[in-house]
Amino acid sequence: MQEMTTDRNAAPQAGVRLTVVALLLAALVPVAWLIGRRTMPPASPVPLVLDPTAPIVSVQPSAEGLRAGPTAARLPWPADSGGVFRIELSPGGGDPGARPPYRLKLEGPGGSDLWQGSWAGTDSGRIQVILPAEGLRPGPHTLVSVDSTGRLRSFPFQVP
Repeated sequence: MQEMTTDRNAAPQAGVRLTVVALLLAALVPVAWLIGRRTMPPASPVPLVLDPTAPIVSVQPSAEGLRAGPTAARLPWPADSGGVFRIELSPGGGDPGARPPYRLKLEGPGGSDLWQGSWAGTDSGRIQVILPAEGLRPGPHTLVSVDSTGRLRSFPFQVP
């Protein structure tokens, strides 16, 4: 009878040990991920090669709000697969009171956010935004620029 009691106690102890080992391993996974992440070299910028003959579409700020239809520029479809759209704009919208840095946001059809970035350029500078054609759905898109004073400007365009 004594041996049966010992075997019954051994089974729960083994289960507890197995649970403790599993929890310790689960706790070490995030630590290992952080260590691996810190030892990786930082990502270097990838060179961008563009076709100099590709059209550059200059978009103007919309006076009619974010979803302005009549003032939206129409982008030409890139001839080759893997092509890009080159969009040129003045993030300050030509306003002498606009001050960098500018927060830029790309909105897709239906107002979904596709991309966000920033640019700390000059007050009256123009920038080119390069957008991969494969990542954009057909329809109305908007580049939104917000300057350091909080003024919002929108630059609508149509993707074919």
